[in-house]
Amino acid sequence: MARANKTDPIRNFKFQVQVLPDTDSGLYSLIGEDIVKMGFSVVSGLTVQNEMIAYREGGMNTHPHKMVGQSDYGPITLTKGVFAHQKAMYQWQEFMHAWGQGGLNLVGSESGNNDYRCDMVVTVHDHPTSAGSYAQPGTGDGNPTPAGDVKIAYKLFNCWPASYSLGDLNAGDSSILIQQMVLNHEGFVIEWADSVDGSVSTDSFAQYG
Repeated sequence: MARANKTDPIRNFKFQVQVLPDTDSGLYSLIGEDIVKMGFSVVSGLTVQNEMIAYREGGMNTHPHKMVGQSDYGPITLTKGVFAHQKAMYQWQEFMHAWGQGGLNLVGSESGNNDYRCDMVVTVHDHPTSAGSYAQPGTGDGNPTPAGDVKIAYKLFNCWPASYSLGDLNAGDSSILIQQMVLNHEGFVIEWADSVDGSVSTDSFAQYG
């Protein structure tokens, strides 16, 4: 296992996504634990771009000076299959739309907490693993945790739906129906293992709120 850790990059297929809503919000009152239990097949688009501000100075006309401006975090895209009894992704979009229209008839509106934003934690696990099992018990959210140590993890802040879409229907195809949600967010932090055989604890994210 140590040799693989030293020579092999992290695989990209064994991961878990946790959506973390405010449990006192109307969003959580509407969707409940289902928003926490969502599983995804693809997570893509984690990027950050640093703005460049150029200015010219008299007496130095060969080139402009370049300063750093704001950092802009691109949206991420979540993809999962469509199940007839799982509607949490669409309900999040519905809540977002209702909020944008003035928040009429939102569940939990009497509390005044209609926060549509959620933090999100993504953990990537090692492969192969010596654990001898395909999954380990979850942490009470109903989802199994992939076997193996967490090798990298990142947390995204203040995520909210930018768009929601269902896949195309095609009578001549045999593919599955998928759904996608694009999420805006306000930044992320990444935790890395501190040694070749080390693992990452998501407890470290507590310092970021």
